[in-house]
Amino acid sequence: MRIPVRLPSLNALRAFEAAARHDTLQAAADELHVTHGAVSRQIRQLEDELGEDLFVRRARANVLNDRGRALAAKLHDVFQDLAQALEDFHRDGIIPPLSISCEPTLCLKMLIPALGDLKRDTGLDVKVFAAGGPIDFEKDRIDLAIRREDFRVDQELHIYPLCDEATGPVVTPMLVANGKADSLFRSAQLHTMTRPDAWKQWLSLSGLKRTRAPKLTFEHFYLALQAAQAGQGAALASVFMAAGDIEAGLLVAPRRFARDGTRYVCLSSANIAQDDRKRAFCTWLAERMNRTLEKFLDRETVSRP
Repeated sequence: MRIPVRLPSLNALRAFEAAARHDTLQAAADELHVTHGAVSRQIRQLEDELGEDLFVRRARANVLNDRGRALAAKLHDVFQDLAQALEDFHRDGIIPPLSISCEPTLCLKMLIPALGDLKRDTGLDVKVFAAGGPIDFEKDRIDLAIRREDFRVDQELHIYPLCDEATGPVVTPMLVANGKADSLFRSAQLHTMTRPDAWKQWLSLSGLKRTRAPKLTFEHFYLALQAAQAGQGAALASVFMAAGDIEAGLLVAPRRFARDGTRYVCLSSANIAQDDRKRAFCTWLAERMNRTLEKFLDRETVSRP
């Protein structure tokens, strides 16, 4: 279909379509946020450009003639299509946030406090979900999963290594009398159900003997860390879970963090290297975690005699 060299004014077409649909100039004016007179002038302009009347003008009301009624019906469809096209255009242009699944305590203690830095450094928007263990990426609509690689990973998944894990005991500063670390072994050991052997592994890695200290067990690390802050004992935690509380002065590390032979990874159902946003997130997180590891590994945050 050939497009005329010069189309009528879009404002005039809108005014006419609205007046025809409402069957009154005032209602059209209210919809378009203009005056009654402005709508009337737009319609007159359109009729002049088309070279024919679209209304039968009577004393009390203007009534569409047959030609006007046919044009109004077609314009209604055109404006509906135009509105839908613009809605589709804007929707297609919106980049959805990356959906990130992260182990609960790691999410609470490491990822959430860093979201401002993530936005500043990468420009990425994320949607965060707290979960651990295996994941169904399609069902849960997850782009990336941050996991400690302590379970069998589906061979079809793509893996981006982040950082080695390191663990160590942390306590409230109040439990470290006069800057001495010996109180660690007089305190209750705070265990978690998610890593029941964490204390045993750390004692072995550190060359220390198992103690007869009382034990308290919690479902998650964030509960054990909260108990440690409350002075209930010493929590054995990941350096990435405890670093923020140590820097804030809420906890201290009376003994060294030590690598436990596991690592953190980002998992994805699609190739991470071929996705700019996924690659940017993983690179940023890996650099951040390795800086934390370097800062705290093999270092005590309280003095020892």
